[in-house]
Amino acid sequence: MDRKKQAEAIAEAFAADFLEETTANAIFIGSHIERILASKAKVIYQYVEDPTYYGAAVSHESGAQFIALNTFHPLRVRYFTAAHELWHLSEASQLQDEDFDHERAADRFAAAIMLPKAIMKDLWLQFKKLYEPKEAIILIADFSEVPYEAVVRRLKELGISLIGVSFTEEEWKNERVKLDLSESTLDFPQPFERFTAYEHVVEDALEKGVVDSLAASHKLKKYNSQLAKKLQEQEMKRVAEEEQHET
Repeated sequence: MDRKKQAEAIAEAFAADFLEETTANAIFIGSHIERILASKAKVIYQYVEDPTYYGAAVSHESGAQFIALNTFHPLRVRYFTAAHELWHLSEASQLQDEDFDHERAADRFAAAIMLPKAIMKDLWLQFKKLYEPKEAIILIADFSEVPYEAVVRRLKELGISLIGVSFTEEEWKNERVKLDLSESTLDFPQPFERFTAYEHVVEDALEKGVVDSLAASHKLKKYNSQLAKKLQEQEMKRVAEEEQHET
């Protein structure tokens, strides 16, 4: 068995275990994947205007795990990236040798947990009676909250023959228009930056008096602008009260 096929087979097997332990094979995880990811690692939401950067997994020497997700991409792509990065946190990933194709395994693991085999086969059997293939693919992509291309690839992995449905994500959006389907919010990004674990560290330092409100505001400006603004206003109010008291 070549490296890619080996990686895909192992990822598919571990994905089945993951679904059995975490959710079920009969539902789509969808956006909930980010909640699952946050329960296993510290998630950093970044906004990087680079279409080739999706995210990253980083292990700190302390043992802490960090996952970065680029909010530059449409929501459905971001959710799939979260599932991809989940592989790199898994015990299954740690068990493999140096020659193992982790990126291929991560893609297959993401597809297998976001588009479970059983529900995909059942849904496809139902939808192909009601809709033409392109419309069925778009509907499944919306239900599962994953990229259109991932749905097509998953159906092919499951042995379903598809002809004339090879499009890029942008081209799939055009296909929606042609089929008179409404626009999906999943096709657009939600650009923001957030690093909750870092916020907690700064808030703890503020509470212990290690930093003052102005310094905390400066540190949080990038990741939580509302809290940064609130702390800045508190500091300005404190300074004004002190000046008034001195006069």
